[in-house]
Amino acid sequence: MTIDAQRLYGFVEQLLAAHAPSGAESAMDALVNELATPIGDAVWQDAADNIIIHIKGQSQDQPVAAVAHKDEIALIVKRIDSDGKIRVQPLGGLHPWALGESPVEILTRDGLCPGVLSTGAKHVSTESPAGRLKDGQALRWEQMWIETRLAVEELAQRRIRAGTRVVIAGKHKTLWRLGDCVCGYNLDCRAGLAAMLEVGLHLRENRPAQDVYLVASSSEEIGGHGAIYALGRLPVDAAVAVDIAPAAAEYGTANSGDPIIGVRDTRGLYDARIIDHFDALATARGFNIQTAVLTSYSSDSSIAKTSGAIARAALIGYPGDNTHGYEICAWDGIVNTARLLLAYLENPVVD
Repeated sequence: MTIDAQRLYGFVEQLLAAHAPSGAESAMDALVNELATPIGDAVWQDAADNIIIHIKGQSQDQPVAAVAHKDEIALIVKRIDSDGKIRVQPLGGLHPWALGESPVEILTRDGLCPGVLSTGAKHVSTESPAGRLKDGQALRWEQMWIETRLAVEELAQRRIRAGTRVVIAGKHKTLWRLGDCVCGYNLDCRAGLAAMLEVGLHLRENRPAQDVYLVASSSEEIGGHGAIYALGRLPVDAAVAVDIAPAAAEYGTANSGDPIIGVRDTRGLYDARIIDHFDALATARGFNIQTAVLTSYSSDSSIAKTSGAIARAALIGYPGDNTHGYEICAWDGIVNTARLLLAYLENPVVD
């Protein structure tokens, strides 16, 4: 079976548009549940808000798992100043200089409240906040705020308070084509989730040798909390994370059609036997893998392994530039990530 690239593209577009800041992922939950219905023999959401898709194989012996996360890097309200300025902190590795002054949406109980992430007027001296930035001071979240044009009382009426989540505005969460690449905010991990769903459709049509669990995990960006819970309770010893991986000279990785396979990250080592198996599977399908020793990086599977939830971890990464920003990913890298994941789940490394 071949990956349906057009359908995969459609999945990425749909998933990219849904809001899912860590711990407030209900919009994404509804979409994933809808897309998972034709895939799983059983689909459920666990106590940690992971969505589990169970595909029955020809045998229940040695089931395997793949995991891609639902949540996105975002912001959380820290406080509201007396003048109505909303002060925020990052949820996950979101840097102020990667986002800049941008339209955002505040998730309230009664819908979305528009706002603009701001630093103030630029035609000013160092007496004003932006004036100090003009002199080359590094931008910090403490120097930014969200402007809504609402008074403190109006914000309170909308239940906007410390803990409220803030995301990039939906108008900016569309897929953009750039030559052989697709671009957008939150391709981490929407493209990985899309690849996993596409693979799931193939596995449902052509039963694998063993049971497969596809995990759409929660709260990965703030520490892999969902994956630890889910993988520790499923009957699996190994899990493959599907996520964006950095294309960077320091790793010798390129933004190309060849998936990036993690060898090591900040949490530990990935399984060498699975890596060798990935290499053979990719070669048989006409593309290569790029192995990488990664810093400032971890995945659901490496976090779960070092937490004792699983015995073996692996990572298939689709290459990306501008990670945790406006991401640029080779489209063939996403397609081949799906192809490699399908090949592995059809023929995994087992003891």
